Amino acid sequence: MARKVLIYTNHFYPENFKVNEVASWLAGEGREVLVITGIPNYPSGNFHEGYGLFKNNKAKYGKVDVIRLPLVSRGSGSKIRLIVNYLTYFISTLIYTIFLSFFKKKFDTIIVHHTSPILIAIPPIIYRFFKRPNMILWDLDMWPDTLKAMGIIKSAKALDLVEIVVRWIYNKYDHILVGSKSFIIKANERTIPDKIQYFPNWAENAFQDQNILVPTHKYSFPSGFNIMYAGNIGEAQDFTNVFRAILKLKEEDINWLFVGDGRSKKWFQTKIEDSGLDSKVFFYGSHDVKYMPYFFDKASALFFSLKDEKIFSMTVPAKLQAYMASGKPIVGMISGEGAEIINNAKCGYAVKNGDFKSLANTILNLSRLDKDHRDIMGQNAKSFYEANFSSTVRKNEILRLVK
Repeated sequence: MARKVLIYTNHFYPENFKVNEVASWLAGEGREVLVITGIPNYPSGNFHEGYGLFKNNKAKYGKVDVIRLPLVSRGSGSKIRLIVNYLTYFISTLIYTIFLSFFKKKFDTIIVHHTSPILIAIPPIIYRFFKRPNMILWDLDMWPDTLKAMGIIKSAKALDLVEIVVRWIYNKYDHILVGSKSFIIKANERTIPDKIQYFPNWAENAFQDQNILVPTHKYSFPSGFNIMYAGNIGEAQDFTNVFRAILKLKEEDINWLFVGDGRSKKWFQTKIEDSGLDSKVFFYGSHDVKYMPYFFDKASALFFSLKDEKIFSMTVPAKLQAYMASGKPIVGMISGEGAEIINNAKCGYAVKNGDFKSLANTILNLSRLDKDHRDIMGQNAKSFYEANFSSTVRKNEILRLVK
């Protein structure tokens, strides 16, 4: 009989998250997989086309069954709207979990894909009380550290309370997966170290295979040196300092390409327009991951950034592995583990979080290198990725954990 797996996640297809691939891996290996998720509204904040409170709530994603529970969308991303978004989804998962606990057959393994908030890890503990499944928490957002870094909670007592809750959650799970080596130290303080496993990100097959699919819409790209950012355009990505770097290079022959969406995009676009940088900065919207190699192919180099906060120096953004697999030189405005990976791979340059002047100077210097030199960096990136972040290794690890 096939083993039954229940996955809790805030985000699932058509939203681009690694949990999509994990679910497909498990189903492809003969597991019966049910995904509990919300109505897709990330990163724009609005429900994706074709989805709503009463539309497309039950679906199939390949061999994976998907249940979409009601929630209030993130909207413009104000603190109040985010709290409502979090709470409505938490209430939905809580009610549905109680239903599963009493009226459905037992799931052998539960996987919780925690991006944010940590509330998603609580309802499965109720199910655990009744059914005793194997419990896996895939922790990608280290609370309460992120809350403190983003200024969402400033009270020391409130942060301590969240830390107590997170420690309680950790001790209710059998396995804790963390995406960076820096997180292991923090996780070890919360529970038995034997539970903690390093589980870094990988690139989707589209990047690994370099399978370039052309979107139906025709896009035009500028000629010259194109530095590209792909992913969420949000507060954590420090677009205030990205804008300052662009402004510093406004007289240089450098084009900035942005592929993605997010709560800070409208603000960022307005800043670009008001500063007369329209001829240097180009926006291409958000796209299915299968089309991303097409956009990456137009880039001379790829960059990413995170805010100058301790928690972000411990973070390795998922886009870094996708960048590396694409075989392009990389610039990161990031300290800590992400910078170490770039430096060890010899695939580009890393400057400190928030150091927009160094970011600008580094990109300018990279633009002046000959193409052969940049191609060597790109090859180094791909080689390092294949040696350290292969999806095959991650797949085998998750299959061993899912009983």
